[in-house]
Amino acid sequence: MNAVRNEIAPALLQQRASLRCRIEEKLGNAPLDYADQFSYIKKTWKEHKKHLAAGVFLLLEYRGGPERAEDAEPLIVLIKRSSTVSQSGDISCPGGMLNPLFDFLVSCFLTVGVPPMLRGEALKFARRRDKRTFRAIRLFLANAARESWEEIGLSPFNVSFLGALPTYSLRLFRRTIFPVVGLIKHSWQYKSNSEVEKIIEIPLNAFFNPGNYGRFYFQSDRSWQKSDEYPDYFPCLILRQEDDTEEILWGATFNIVTNFLRIVFESPLPMFHENTRYVSKIFPPNYLKGNTRE
Repeated sequence: MNAVRNEIAPALLQQRASLRCRIEEKLGNAPLDYADQFSYIKKTWKEHKKHLAAGVFLLLEYRGGPERAEDAEPLIVLIKRSSTVSQSGDISCPGGMLNPLFDFLVSCFLTVGVPPMLRGEALKFARRRDKRTFRAIRLFLANAARESWEEIGLSPFNVSFLGALPTYSLRLFRRTIFPVVGLIKHSWQYKSNSEVEKIIEIPLNAFFNPGNYGRFYFQSDRSWQKSDEYPDYFPCLILRQEDDTEEILWGATFNIVTNFLRIVFESPLPMFHENTRYVSKIFPPNYLKGNTRE
Protein backbone atom coordinates (compact mmCIF):
# COMPACT_ATOMS: atom_id res chain seq x y z
CA MET A 1 0.00 0.00 0.00
CA ASN A 2 1.27 3.48 -0.83
CA ALA A 3 2.42 5.70 2.00
CA VAL A 4 -0.23 8.03 3.41
CA ARG A 5 0.69 11.65 2.85
CA ASN A 6 0.76 13.95 5.89
CA GLU A 7 -2.12 16.03 4.54
CA ILE A 8 -4.29 12.90 4.19
CA ALA A 9 -3.53 11.27 7.54
CA PRO A 10 -5.51 13.79 9.67
CA ALA A 11 -8.59 13.17 7.50
CA LEU A 12 -8.39 9.45 8.28
CA LEU A 13 -8.69 10.32 11.97
CA GLN A 14 -12.29 11.32 11.35
CA GLN A 15 -13.23 7.91 9.93
CA ARG A 16 -13.80 6.01 13.13
CA ALA A 17 -14.51 2.50 11.87
CA SER A 18 -11.90 2.69 9.12
CA LEU A 19 -9.29 3.99 11.54
CA ARG A 20 -9.80 1.09 13.92
CA CYS A 21 -9.47 -1.44 11.10
CA ARG A 22 -6.33 0.28 9.87
CA ILE A 23 -4.74 0.31 13.34
CA GLU A 24 -5.47 -3.39 13.86
CA GLU A 25 -4.12 -4.29 10.43
CA LYS A 26 -0.94 -2.19 10.57
CA LEU A 27 -0.04 -3.20 14.13
CA GLY A 28 -0.96 -6.80 13.46
CA ASN A 29 1.44 -7.01 10.53
CA ALA A 30 4.28 -4.88 11.93
CA PRO A 31 7.48 -6.57 13.16
CA LEU A 32 7.40 -7.17 16.91
CA ASP A 33 10.30 -7.94 19.24
CA TYR A 34 8.39 -9.02 22.38
CA ALA A 35 9.58 -12.61 22.48
CA ASP A 36 13.29 -11.88 22.07
CA GLN A 37 13.27 -8.89 24.42
CA PHE A 38 11.40 -10.75 27.14
CA SER A 39 13.68 -13.77 26.83
CA TYR A 40 16.68 -11.48 27.30
CA ILE A 41 15.06 -9.83 30.34
CA LYS A 42 14.27 -13.16 31.98
CA LYS A 43 17.89 -14.18 31.46
CA THR A 44 19.07 -11.07 33.34
CA TRP A 45 16.79 -11.99 36.24
CA LYS A 46 18.61 -15.29 36.61
CA GLU A 47 21.92 -13.43 36.54
CA HIS A 48 20.67 -10.90 39.14
CA LYS A 49 21.18 -7.92 36.81
CA LYS A 50 17.72 -6.48 37.62
CA HIS A 51 16.65 -5.47 34.12
CA LEU A 52 12.97 -4.61 34.51
CA ALA A 53 10.01 -5.03 32.17
CA ALA A 54 6.98 -2.74 32.11
CA GLY A 55 3.70 -2.94 30.24
CA VAL A 56 2.04 0.35 29.30
CA PHE A 57 -1.23 1.24 27.59
CA LEU A 58 -1.32 3.68 24.70
CA LEU A 59 -5.01 4.52 25.12
CA LEU A 60 -7.27 6.03 22.48
CA GLU A 61 -10.63 7.53 23.39
CA TYR A 62 -13.48 9.26 21.60
CA ARG A 63 -14.79 11.85 23.99
CA GLY A 64 -18.37 11.00 24.80
CA GLY A 65 -18.12 7.28 24.03
CA PRO A 66 -19.72 5.24 21.25
CA GLU A 67 -22.76 7.48 20.99
CA ARG A 68 -20.62 10.15 19.36
CA ALA A 69 -20.92 10.73 15.63
CA GLU A 70 -18.74 8.83 13.20
CA ASP A 71 -16.66 11.94 12.50
CA ALA A 72 -15.52 12.39 16.13
CA GLU A 73 -11.70 12.42 16.37
CA PRO A 74 -9.70 10.31 18.82
CA LEU A 75 -7.67 11.48 21.79
CA ILE A 76 -4.66 9.88 23.44
CA VAL A 77 -5.08 9.51 27.21
CA LEU A 78 -1.82 9.99 29.13
CA ILE A 79 -0.82 10.74 32.72
CA LYS A 80 1.49 13.26 34.32
CA ARG A 81 3.66 11.54 36.92
CA SER A 82 3.49 12.88 40.47
CA SER A 83 6.42 13.82 42.72
CA THR A 84 6.12 10.51 44.61
CA VAL A 85 7.59 8.48 41.74
CA SER A 86 10.66 8.57 39.54
CA GLN A 87 10.62 10.83 36.46
CA SER A 88 8.23 13.14 38.28
CA GLY A 89 6.54 15.71 36.08
CA ASP A 90 6.98 13.64 32.91
CA ILE A 91 4.00 12.67 30.76
CA SER A 92 3.68 8.95 30.24
CA CYS A 93 1.32 6.17 29.27
CA PRO A 94 -0.52 4.46 32.14
CA GLY A 95 1.31 1.32 33.13
CA GLY A 96 4.13 0.00 35.26
CA MET A 97 6.33 -2.87 36.32
CA LEU A 98 5.46 -6.43 35.41
CA ASN A 99 4.32 -8.72 38.21
CA PRO A 100 5.33 -12.00 36.52
CA LEU A 101 3.13 -14.44 38.44
CA PHE A 102 0.01 -12.33 38.95
CA ASP A 103 0.05 -10.85 35.44
CA PHE A 104 0.51 -14.33 33.97
CA LEU A 105 -2.60 -15.54 35.81
CA VAL A 106 -4.57 -12.50 34.61
CA SER A 107 -3.35 -13.04 31.04
CA CYS A 108 -4.86 -16.52 30.96
CA PHE A 109 -8.34 -15.00 31.11
CA LEU A 110 -7.83 -12.50 28.30
CA THR A 111 -8.40 -14.94 25.44
CA VAL A 112 -11.50 -16.55 26.96
CA GLY A 113 -13.49 -13.35 27.23
CA VAL A 114 -13.05 -12.50 30.93
CA PRO A 115 -12.76 -9.55 30.52
CA PRO A 116 -13.54 -9.30 26.76
CA MET A 117 -10.43 -7.25 25.95
CA LEU A 118 -8.43 -9.48 23.61
CA ARG A 119 -10.84 -10.50 20.86
CA GLY A 120 -11.91 -9.81 17.27
CA GLU A 121 -9.46 -8.88 14.53
CA ALA A 122 -6.71 -7.87 16.97
CA LEU A 123 -6.81 -11.35 18.51
CA LYS A 124 -6.64 -12.96 15.06
CA PHE A 125 -3.55 -10.92 14.16
CA ALA A 126 -1.91 -11.72 17.53
CA ARG A 127 -2.54 -15.45 17.11
CA ARG A 128 -0.86 -15.42 13.69
CA ARG A 129 2.44 -14.64 15.34
CA ASP A 130 4.60 -17.34 16.88
CA LYS A 131 3.50 -18.78 20.23
CA ARG A 132 6.21 -17.03 22.26
CA THR A 133 5.24 -13.64 20.87
CA PHE A 134 1.53 -14.26 21.41
CA ARG A 135 2.11 -15.25 25.04
CA ALA A 136 4.24 -12.14 25.58
CA ILE A 137 1.56 -9.88 24.05
CA ARG A 138 -1.06 -11.42 26.31
CA LEU A 139 1.19 -11.07 29.36
CA PHE A 140 2.01 -7.39 28.86
CA LEU A 141 -1.59 -6.60 27.95
CA ALA A 142 -2.57 -8.01 31.35
CA ASN A 143 0.27 -6.02 32.96
CA ALA A 144 -0.85 -2.76 31.32
CA ALA A 145 -4.52 -3.37 32.15
CA ARG A 146 -3.77 -4.05 35.83
CA GLU A 147 -1.59 -0.97 36.17
CA SER A 148 -4.13 1.24 34.37
CA TRP A 149 -6.80 0.07 36.79
CA GLU A 150 -4.55 0.93 39.73
CA GLU A 151 -3.35 4.29 38.41
CA ILE A 152 -6.44 5.85 36.82
CA GLY A 153 -9.33 3.51 37.66
CA LEU A 154 -9.79 2.27 34.08
CA SER A 155 -11.77 -0.97 34.13
CA PRO A 156 -10.37 -3.73 31.88
CA PHE A 157 -13.98 -4.33 30.79
CA ASN A 158 -13.90 -0.85 29.23
CA VAL A 159 -10.94 -1.38 26.87
CA SER A 160 -10.57 -3.15 23.53
CA PHE A 161 -7.10 -4.32 22.51
CA LEU A 162 -6.01 -2.98 19.09
CA GLY A 163 -2.45 -4.28 18.85
CA ALA A 164 1.08 -4.15 20.22
CA LEU A 165 3.98 -1.80 19.47
CA PRO A 166 7.73 -2.56 19.39
CA THR A 167 9.48 -2.32 22.73
CA TYR A 168 11.34 0.76 23.91
CA SER A 169 14.36 0.58 26.26
CA LEU A 170 15.07 3.52 28.57
CA ARG A 171 18.49 5.13 28.76
CA LEU A 172 18.44 6.20 32.41
CA PHE A 173 17.11 2.91 33.79
CA ARG A 174 17.61 -0.80 33.16
CA ARG A 175 14.04 -1.02 31.95
CA THR A 176 12.26 -2.03 28.76
CA ILE A 177 8.73 -0.85 27.95
CA PHE A 178 6.26 -3.14 26.20
CA PRO A 179 3.51 -0.86 24.79
CA VAL A 180 0.07 -2.14 23.86
CA VAL A 181 -2.65 -0.07 22.21
CA GLY A 182 -6.20 0.03 23.53
CA LEU A 183 -9.46 1.77 22.69
CA ILE A 184 -11.57 3.02 25.59
CA LYS A 185 -15.16 2.03 24.85
CA HIS A 186 -17.13 4.30 27.21
CA SER A 187 -16.43 7.49 29.14
CA TRP A 188 -15.61 6.91 32.78
CA GLN A 189 -14.65 8.85 35.88
CA TYR A 190 -10.90 9.07 36.38
CA LYS A 191 -9.74 7.86 39.79
CA SER A 192 -6.05 8.72 39.92
CA ASN A 193 -3.84 7.24 42.64
CA SER A 194 -0.88 8.93 44.33
CA GLU A 195 1.44 8.20 41.40
CA VAL A 196 -0.57 10.42 39.04
CA GLU A 197 -0.67 14.22 39.24
CA LYS A 198 -3.28 14.59 36.50
CA ILE A 199 -4.70 13.14 33.29
CA ILE A 200 -3.63 14.70 29.99
CA GLU A 201 -5.60 14.19 26.78
CA ILE A 202 -4.04 14.96 23.40
CA PRO A 203 -5.99 14.97 20.13
CA LEU A 204 -4.20 12.72 17.66
CA ASN A 205 -4.38 15.44 15.04
CA ALA A 206 -2.03 17.55 17.21
CA PHE A 207 0.82 15.35 15.99
CA PHE A 208 0.23 16.42 12.39
CA ASN A 209 0.63 20.15 13.14
CA PRO A 210 4.27 21.24 12.70
CA GLY A 211 3.70 24.19 15.04
CA ASN A 212 3.22 21.85 18.01
CA TYR A 213 6.73 20.40 17.85
CA GLY A 214 9.81 21.68 19.60
CA ARG A 215 13.37 20.89 20.63
CA PHE A 216 13.61 20.03 24.31
CA TYR A 217 16.74 20.79 26.36
CA PHE A 218 17.68 19.66 29.84
CA GLN A 219 18.43 22.16 32.57
CA SER A 220 20.26 20.21 35.24
CA ASP A 221 23.74 19.62 36.59
CA ARG A 222 23.83 16.51 34.37
CA SER A 223 25.45 14.59 37.22
CA TRP A 224 23.31 11.57 36.32
CA GLN A 225 24.00 11.74 32.59
CA LYS A 226 26.87 10.50 30.48
CA SER A 227 27.44 13.35 28.07
CA ASP A 228 28.70 11.14 25.26
CA GLU A 229 25.43 9.15 25.24
CA TYR A 230 22.94 12.00 25.15
CA PRO A 231 22.05 14.36 22.30
CA ASP A 232 21.97 18.12 22.79
CA TYR A 233 18.19 18.12 22.52
CA PHE A 234 15.20 15.81 22.22
CA PRO A 235 12.21 16.22 19.90
CA CYS A 236 9.04 17.01 21.82
CA LEU A 237 5.40 18.03 21.50
CA ILE A 238 4.40 21.27 23.24
CA LEU A 239 0.92 21.06 24.72
CA ARG A 240 -0.96 24.29 25.50
CA GLN A 241 -3.24 23.81 28.52
CA GLU A 242 -6.54 25.52 29.31
CA ASP A 243 -4.84 27.68 31.96
CA ASP A 244 -2.30 28.88 29.33
CA THR A 245 0.52 26.81 30.82
CA GLU A 246 2.43 24.31 28.70
CA GLU A 247 3.20 20.64 29.17
CA ILE A 248 6.04 18.94 27.30
CA LEU A 249 5.70 15.44 25.86
CA TRP A 250 9.17 14.03 25.24
CA GLY A 251 11.33 10.97 25.76
CA ALA A 252 9.98 7.42 25.81
CA THR A 253 6.30 8.33 25.57
CA PHE A 254 6.90 10.77 22.71
CA ASN A 255 8.76 8.02 20.85
CA ILE A 256 6.07 5.41 21.54
CA VAL A 257 3.27 7.67 20.29
CA THR A 258 5.11 8.88 17.19
CA ASN A 259 6.20 5.32 16.36
CA PHE A 260 2.55 4.28 16.59
CA LEU A 261 1.57 7.02 14.13
CA ARG A 262 4.37 6.14 11.72
CA ILE A 263 3.35 2.49 11.67
CA VAL A 264 -0.35 3.21 11.22
CA PHE A 265 -0.05 5.99 8.64
CA GLU A 266 3.23 4.89 6.99
CA SER A 267 4.40 8.48 6.86
CA PRO A 268 6.98 10.70 8.61
CA LEU A 269 5.65 13.33 10.99
CA PRO A 270 6.29 17.08 10.48
CA MET A 271 8.55 17.45 13.52
CA PHE A 272 10.97 20.23 12.60
CA HIS A 273 10.79 23.39 10.51
CA GLU A 274 12.53 26.75 10.42
CA ASN A 275 10.41 28.17 13.27
CA THR A 276 10.65 25.16 15.59
CA ARG A 277 10.63 26.34 19.20
CA TYR A 278 13.29 25.59 21.79
CA VAL A 279 12.03 24.67 25.25
CA SER A 280 13.76 23.54 28.43
CA LYS A 281 12.93 22.17 31.84
CA ILE A 282 14.69 22.18 35.19
CA PHE A 283 14.70 18.69 36.64
CA PRO A 284 14.23 18.31 40.40
CA PRO A 285 17.00 16.62 42.42
CA ASN A 286 14.71 13.64 43.05
CA TYR A 287 13.89 13.15 39.36
CA LEU A 288 15.34 9.64 39.20
CA LYS A 289 13.89 8.35 42.46
CA GLY A 290 10.85 10.45 43.44
CA ASN A 291 9.91 11.25 47.03
CA THR A 292 9.15 7.61 47.80
CA ARG A 293 10.04 4.31 46.24
CA GLU A 294 7.85 3.10 43.39
